[in-house]
Amino acid sequence: MFKDLAKQAIENRELLQDATNESKKRTAVAYINRELIESGQYSFDALPNEEIDQAIEEVLHGS
Repeated sequence: MFKDLAKQAIENRELLQDATNESKKRTAVAYINRELIESGQYSFDALPNEEIDQAIEEVLHGS
């Protein structure tokens, strides 16, 4: 689930060609957090930050 959201976020961000990986990561984190909170799956305090970060890294580095 997190990896799919990370892919969506990165693909959306890649439309901006000069984006750095760090800005892609920040954008992906914000996108995933919003999706998880709005869907009611997580509250802000319970977001699985480590899993989200790992999924984003995997998508950015093609794992």
